[in-house]
Amino acid sequence: MRVYQTYYSRIRNRRSTLIISSILAVLLYSCKVKTPPDRNELQREALINFNLPSNWKSVKYNTSDASAVQNNWISFFNDSQLDSVVAEAIRYNVDLRISSARIEQASGYVKASQAALRPAVSLLGRSSTKMGDDLNSGLSGALFSASWEIDIWGKLRNARNANQALLEATQNDYEFAKLSISAAVVRNYYLASETYLESQLADQMVDASEKILALAQKRHEIGIGTEIDIEAANTNLSAVKDGQLQLALAYSNQLRALEILLGRYPSAEIQVKNELIEIKSAIPAGIPLQILENRPDIIAAEKRFAAAFHRVEESKLARLPNLKLTGSFGAITSEVIQLKPSFSNPIGGVGATFAQPLYLGGALNANIEIRTAEQKIAVAEYARSVFNAIVDVENALDAIQSLEVREKLLLESVNSSQKSFQLEQKLFEVGKADLRSVSKQQIDLFAAQINLLRIRSEKITQRINLFLALGGNS
Repeated sequence: MRVYQTYYSRIRNRRSTLIISSILAVLLYSCKVKTPPDRNELQREALINFNLPSNWKSVKYNTSDASAVQNNWISFFNDSQLDSVVAEAIRYNVDLRISSARIEQASGYVKASQAALRPAVSLLGRSSTKMGDDLNSGLSGALFSASWEIDIWGKLRNARNANQALLEATQNDYEFAKLSISAAVVRNYYLASETYLESQLADQMVDASEKILALAQKRHEIGIGTEIDIEAANTNLSAVKDGQLQLALAYSNQLRALEILLGRYPSAEIQVKNELIEIKSAIPAGIPLQILENRPDIIAAEKRFAAAFHRVEESKLARLPNLKLTGSFGAITSEVIQLKPSFSNPIGGVGATFAQPLYLGGALNANIEIRTAEQKIAVAEYARSVFNAIVDVENALDAIQSLEVREKLLLESVNSSQKSFQLEQKLFEVGKADLRSVSKQQIDLFAAQINLLRIRSEKITQRINLFLALGGNS
């Protein structure tokens, strides 16, 4: 009996050695995973009717700078209070917290796909002294088992690479979200400053209108004015007071919008610097090619294409055979079931399962079609990201240069309106002009001052838009 046991033991050992040798051979000669097309190939496929120029088409008046947008573009505004507000938004903004959680989720998918490449090991232990519904309940012992699907063709590695690419895409989405939130905070910060300055102008208008009303009443008292002038002055005063109230409300709303971005309660209590910076520096346009390397959303679209590529490969490789190795070692005893006389502990063995999909009703081919369509979508979405980025930059450059010219024109208009209003006031005081002319000049001056403020605010907004469009780090 011992001779037979020794003989079978040798057979098992030889079989184990053969299986282990097969594993090593498979691992050594397993198929290399294909890599996605590089950026240049992707651009050729995505940008079919699109030639990337060497310079921006909207660069005029020789105001642009050849350098790219600076890193930490928030420092351009040289405002420590603004720096603090942006940092608070990055820490507490709700949208950024969601984006951060998505990175953790994508990282989990990568770890799960990496786990599929490794052996699975488990330990089963049980103890029982009586029979129950489970026919094995009379067995006691412990069993150590392991299984491993050998990734011969690279199906599992493609799944892992797809999840890794999606993780990188999600990380770039987060970076672009940070950039977008920072830009939104700076915009709202200066829009609040602009609205405050407009309300200050409204206060000045109210003061001027009250003085005109007092002057109309005085002229009526001495017999050189009329009640019509008084009523006209009252009407004008009511109109500018209404505008004053509207601007006060707009200022509060703007502060609340800023507080929401910071994750604060919208109490309209946040402090902002109530002045607009004067922008005189050159436009940091750089060259069009740089945004393909700097814009996080374009990089994210590129990574999603890579993920789609690996998904296509994974679906194709699912049609090929797969090999799964198993092994176990343990000891079993029973006080209920009579085991075979030849049974002895410890027990163990190794095995292999080979499976070749033959017919699944067309499911495998359908999955390939789905993944291929997803890859085409990823190519088109990459192209759309590039188009959006290009038009963002061109629009911002065009707007900035147009605003430079408009600011000069409006400054001249404000100066002329200021002189006209002062002259009309003096003529009214000596009885050579009526109140309607004074009111008209006052309204024209107010409108010109408001428009100048808005142009200067828009210059800041468009510079922020340019920083965002070029993909500068905040």
